[in-house]
Amino acid sequence: MTEIVKIKEQIKKSDKITIVSHCHPDGDALGSQIALALGLEQLGMEVTMINKDPVPQTYRFLKNWELIKPHDENTGPSALMIFLDCATLDRVGYPVENIVGSNSVVINIDHHISNTNFGHLNWVEPSAAATAELIYDLLGLLHVKIDKDIATALYTGISTDTGSFLYENTTATTHLVVSDLINRGADVGLVRLNYYENINISKINLLKYILNNLKFCSDNKICWAAIKQYDFASSGATDQDTEGLINYLKNISGVEVAIIFREMAPEQVKVSFRSKKWADVNLVAEKFGGGGHPRASGCTVNEDLDKAISSVLRVVMESVT
Repeated sequence: MTEIVKIKEQIKKSDKITIVSHCHPDGDALGSQIALALGLEQLGMEVTMINKDPVPQTYRFLKNWELIKPHDENTGPSALMIFLDCATLDRVGYPVENIVGSNSVVINIDHHISNTNFGHLNWVEPSAAATAELIYDLLGLLHVKIDKDIATALYTGISTDTGSFLYENTTATTHLVVSDLINRGADVGLVRLNYYENINISKINLLKYILNNLKFCSDNKICWAAIKQYDFASSGATDQDTEGLINYLKNISGVEVAIIFREMAPEQVKVSFRSKKWADVNLVAEKFGGGGHPRASGCTVNEDLDKAISSVLRVVMESVT
């Protein structure tokens, strides 16, 4: 019995299910979570959706986004817990013991190559363009009717995680899935207006700062920028506003690796990596306890900003020489 079939069987014998996505959620995490919840509710199941952080404004067009809430410690864990788009349990942002009960069955559905297979059932497909692509298959196996709301949520997950179908994780299967989603009513215009054409002023201010403070090394193969806590405050931006900005660095001619350092606390720096053709930034991120994909990864470095930049750049420079 394949893992997806085991997951289907586990879901079918459950009546209360909790779905968890990673902290600082992106379109794939939210689209997958909402689509699966809507599908399971069709089957008569009681579903709770958890995320440690608020849903970003750009995704608040998705059906039932407001039902995604932080973990309530007064509510006991479900017998079945499904984690979506999380390479590790740490990615949810909560201590494991706070959200997973000793008798909980944990299902892990993800597409990150760095996934640690932390669940009792693990369906991890690094070849999938997005976790939403896997949820599409699962809903089909469960005989869920993919309506307009589910199709729009899945389309959002796939579109945003493929860079609007530009990244190399986009496959023929991806296009077939998206074609079916559009046929089923996915509102492409709604996604475009809310995500791609709805940039707030604070994000533009942050982008202006980044572009004015770019740094290059290794014969311009590496481009990086650092954002201090002060820079967030002065631009009126939050960490959510950094989503997608790294692509401006990666898209510069001759750049192979783009990096953005974000100072979240005096000794906590989040690092995002992107590569264009051949550098495996997942291997770089793994050296700092992170991970992701060969062309898109991240990590957190518990050092002050200057030391974090020095430590990371040393490893990246070794990888591009």
